Amino acid sequence: MRDVMSISKISMRYPPFDRDSANPELIKPVECLLKTEIKNSIKIGAESSWYAHWTPLDKDQGAIAEELPVSNTPGDLIISKRKGWFIKPDPLHKISRQILPYGVFAIFAALSAQAFFGGILEDIPLVGWILSEPISLGPLDYPAILFIAFPIFIVPIFLRVASNLRDLKKQRSWLSDPILPLEVRTKWKGDGVEIEILSKPAEVSLSHARLVVGMPVPERETLLSMVGRRKEGQPPPGLSTPTPVSRIALGESDGTNVGETVPMSSDNSGSLVLEPLRVSDPGKWIPVEADGGSMFLPEPENLWPGSIYSPLFTVHWEIQLIGKRGSGDLSKGKQIRYGVPKDGLDIGWSQELTVPMREGDITIPIMPLSGVRDLDPLDGWPES
Repeated sequence: MRDVMSISKISMRYPPFDRDSANPELIKPVECLLKTEIKNSIKIGAESSWYAHWTPLDKDQGAIAEELPVSNTPGDLIISKRKGWFIKPDPLHKISRQILPYGVFAIFAALSAQAFFGGILEDIPLVGWILSEPISLGPLDYPAILFIAFPIFIVPIFLRVASNLRDLKKQRSWLSDPILPLEVRTKWKGDGVEIEILSKPAEVSLSHARLVVGMPVPERETLLSMVGRRKEGQPPPGLSTPTPVSRIALGESDGTNVGETVPMSSDNSGSLVLEPLRVSDPGKWIPVEADGGSMFLPEPENLWPGSIYSPLFTVHWEIQLIGKRGSGDLSKGKQIRYGVPKDGLDIGWSQELTVPMREGDITIPIMPLSGVRDLDPLDGWPES
């Protein structure tokens, strides 16, 4: 960061949670002028898609700039969400996401077929008598085609409930016997970070580590203020209504998403679930030696700016380490009760990293996005 204040223009179209069903060109970007010490141009993504641009302006233009805080160190909220141990989400989350569209299509097709072609379903060769035969439940008859489609629709819902229950079991196992935090020393090297594992719990074995940079969700109130919307009014495209207070610790209370971004938590601390960064650019996974020690984690292929923290435009760097926590003294009965595998519980450690601002302009042609719908903060775990 530099000492002389200047004015920069922030223009961004941050991807919503359901970005796959949204047309970015139909969503109006958020723009504002900001007093800042950063004088470098930062362009992440193209204006025709999801993007975030930071453009220095001539301070003599006479425009009124917003008084928003800008820092190179994360605040308490970022640290509370991004630092600490976390568990690997149950794989059923991803399966339920993948088959849910087919279930919705099946029930919609069945209802449409019954509504528009119910009288001629029996004329379909071979299967017509099955589709048209009514099924009696109590005093009423129901079309058989609905009973064929309904299980396809309900299966992903059951899978989602089952995956959340299994995640809750893992968290209860952890909370019944918490472990100490990881102690990691970091040193930025210009093209990556050198880390040294100073201490770790005896029951934890680490396998891989990497460096990640991304852009957390902008603050809801600041976004609403920039687009001239009231907090209690209808949100603009890309924002949902705020979630209940009970979900605040999970990072979803800002109303900047649609649907779950993390598995269920067993309490409001949210300490064992790590929310995926929608904008995320990871470096390569590097194997961790058995004795720990020092290791170098390269930065991603794209050249990113240093750490920036503001209510609208944030560039966050962090290191991620993964491994397993052994079952320890848990009896076989408790292992089954808490859903802890014999070879241990898949866990990870996340820790923020402050990266100095780079010299020169930054351009990343395409905004890198993660598979947030799978609820996996790592977007895929490497094999141990």
